Amino acid sequence: MKQRKEDRRLYTYEGAVLVFDRVVAHNYRAQTTAASPAKARSNIAYQYRKKANIADHIPVRLTGEPVEI
Repeated sequence: MKQRKEDRRLYTYEGAVLVFDRVVAHNYRAQTTAASPAKARSNIAYQYRKKANIADHIPVRLTGEPVEI
């Protein structure tokens, strides 16, 4: 079932980004809309992966949680 646009919320993230458990960005900031905090985390990691030109199979982790605003 497709998620309706009005069911999505705006999330923001500010914190470190890790690749292979090494900090590659200390104060990365991003925003996304998502239905849940878990999906927001996934979206923000994807945004960083594309911005930094990192291959899809390389793990990208966020150290903090996205915050709903």
